[in-house]
Parts: sequence; structure tokens; C-alpha cells
Amino acid sequence: RHGETLANERNIVLGQGDSPLTDKGIALAGISAQSRYINGRSEAIRYWRTYTSDLYRAHRTAKIVLGLEDIHGNTKDDGEQQQTTSDEGGNDITDNINNNIDLIVDPRLRELAKGPREGYLKTLSFEEAMSRRLQAAIEDNRYQLDQKIKVPKLESISDAWGRATDWIGSLVQDASDDYQSSISGKKDEGNIDTSCNTDDNETEKIYDVFALSHSALIRTMIHKMVDAQLPKNYALTNEGSLLLPNLSRTVIDVRPYYTKLKRSGSSEGQGDDAINGDITLRWKYRLVHLADVSHLSADPSINTKRPPYL
Repeated sequence: RHGETLANERNIVLGQGDSPLTDKGIALAGISAQSRYINGRSEAIRYWRTYTSDLYRAHRTAKIVLGLEDIHGNTKDDGEQQQTTSDEGGNDITDNINNNIDLIVDPRLRELAKGPREGYLKTLSFEEAMSRRLQAAIEDNRYQLDQKIKVPKLESISDAWGRATDWIGSLVQDASDDYQSSISGKKDEGNIDTSCNTDDNETEKIYDVFALSHSALIRTMIHKMVDAQLPKNYALTNEGSLLLPNLSRTVIDVRPYYTKLKRSGSSEGQGDDAINGDITLRWKYRLVHLADVSHLSADPSINTKRPPYL
């Protein structure tokens, strides 16, 4: 999830509106950039692809976390002297632009549109926010009885999940194509079974993907993908939703496999499919980390005691 924004600090609903990062949000993004399990600049992890929402608060956070710019918004020229620092594991990382990272801006990762509540306190209901908007329009002489007031788009969970699963499906298809291509030579030699019908193939290739997004969309994806795997004691927000702190990291393993063509849809949370010829590319999900904040421990002001579910 992106770093803390002024709207987060003031308990304001953002949705697909936007807000600048706070100093704290920027600082913690900088701390996250030192984590060898996140930044993509150490041997611990090298990303196949990196993505961010097109909203500013996410895009700025992603650039800092991935080392594409520093906390001051500066990028280093190719000729500028590089500085080397150590991550929390004692490994050296170079404090400069990671030329191996191509950050893809993808609007499918943007936050859910929250409708009339956008820009108002989270304590306001839908109806109360609509009333506030109407009153503001009247006071601003922008409202007449025969006109409609303009309100931000309201998006359903189903619509949001639709664009999220479209993004996931495109990744699975591209990774599958790349995998099949990478082992085609060995397949011709008869050394490798590429049917991918089981979880214990003798050959496995991992495609690590980084995605910087927003709480409501991430929460939607978690519930749709691995709801049955969530611990019973996961932390909740004041509104009763799954708590996803700013800059928390959730990791989900997406494992593709092929089956014979099936016409019926898959069960929610069990995976999805893409029909291709006589076979169906399907995938299933496994929760690895939920709302992990252990990488923020470099900041002494943060309570780093992990909740029981982490």
C-alpha cells in the first residue's frame, strides 16, 4: 500500500481523488527502500515486473521504494557519484536509480471510486455526504432544481475486482508464455514435463511481481483471492474492515496450471481461467504474508510489535 497521505492523516475518504504524501509517508517509503525483500536492488529479490497505480500517491511511493528517486524527489544522473548503504540484513545496496526496473503505470491498480464520500470525513455516510454536496452546490449558486449536481464516480466491488482480475490474468498469461518459451528447448529433448497439471513439477520458475496500490483495492483482492485462508484474528479498522497499514506488504502466491477445456466458471477464491485452444490456463492463490510491516522497523517511532496473525 502507498505511504501515508494528508487525507489519511485527516481521516478523509480519497477514492480516486488524490492527496500528497505526508513527511512521515515519504520517510517510511524511504525506509522501505532499504529492505532487501522489497526494493528489488539486492540478491534477495529481483522483480520480473513492477507496477503502480496511476494515482500520484501510489506512483510517488513506488518510485521511492524501488529507488527510482530519493525522498526529496531527486533522481541521480548517470555521471553522479553513487553511494552505497546497507539494508537491514547487512547487505550492500547502491543508492541510485535501478536501471533494471521499468515501473509500469497501470490504471487497473487505482483505488476504488468512492462516489459522493470522496473528499469528506470517513465518519460521514453516503447519504450525509450527498447532503453536504447538495448544500455546498446551493451555497455556491451552482445548483438549480432542473439540474443535477456532479458527484465523483461510485464503483462496485464487482467492477473493481473485474479490473484487478484482468490485471492478474494478463500477468499469468504472459508468465506462462515466457515459461513455456524458456523451456521449449528442453521440452524438445524430452527432459521436462511441461504439462503443469500438478504442484510438484520438477522444474519451477518464479516470477516476482511488485505492485503498489491502495487499501480498498488490495482488501478486495485479498478477500476475493484468499478469504478462506485469512486468520480468524486479523486486525480491523475502526470501520470493521481488514486493516492494511500504509506501506504494509501483502504477498500472494499465484500458481498457474493447465487443465482440459472447461466451460463452467471457477469458484470465487479458487482461481480463474483463460481459455486458449483445447486447454484452459487456470491459477490458484496462496496467502504468504498479510499486511506485513516488519520492514518499517528502522523507524523507532513505529510500534513494530507484530500482531498475532503476522
